[in-house]
Amino acid sequence: MARTLPQDPTPAQARVLDGLAHLRMAFPLEQRVHSAAPAARAAYTELLRHWLRALPPLGAAIDDDLLAQLAHLDAVVPEEHAIGCYPFSSVDTGIRVTLPAGTVNAMCAIDALAIARLAHAHTQIDAWCASCGAAIKCRVEKNGGLDHDQVEVARVAWRQATATETSCSRGLCRQIRFLCRACPEPADSQYFTLPQAAAIGNAFFRFQSALLAEHAGTVS
Repeated sequence: MARTLPQDPTPAQARVLDGLAHLRMAFPLEQRVHSAAPAARAAYTELLRHWLRALPPLGAAIDDDLLAQLAHLDAVVPEEHAIGCYPFSSVDTGIRVTLPAGTVNAMCAIDALAIARLAHAHTQIDAWCASCGAAIKCRVEKNGGLDHDQVEVARVAWRQATATETSCSRGLCRQIRFLCRACPEPADSQYFTLPQAAAIGNAFFRFQSALLAEHAGTVS
């Protein structure tokens, strides 16, 4: 059942809703995937399954024409060694997420926080502060939330920079990073607590869970 948005949101809820709207406007991934042909959506879902098993998919995992369609939409990111598929990156981004099956790279901080709910599994995130380089570690519950002792581990900084890259993976994603508690907040960034950033990511990628359920009977 779809969740209804709060009619009278608290300031924290309003911040999440504004951040989600901003992200969807900057990168309309859900609309792009739903605009693809059924065969392309099925192939896209299979790529997600590979990543949820911590098995970065190779080019052989998908038909060349379907891959080209999805890459044109920036729904996937073909790289030399594997195919990235938001929220998963096939190159080292400095943000690692440990799943039960293994460790993967996330495209950005918000993406990293969304993987647990998508995988229905507890995850651990290992990253670096975008300002000072200090190590950051946090755990995310399988429902996508964070225990109270994890809430203040770090923040998420979204630097407001003019997009110059055609791929979100090389543009927008590189502006959304973790920031440790000790570093000040630069003036050119928007900030979210970890629970706020997780809520944004969980809502942004919710359509993927629906696709996985829709194609649950296909061969993987």
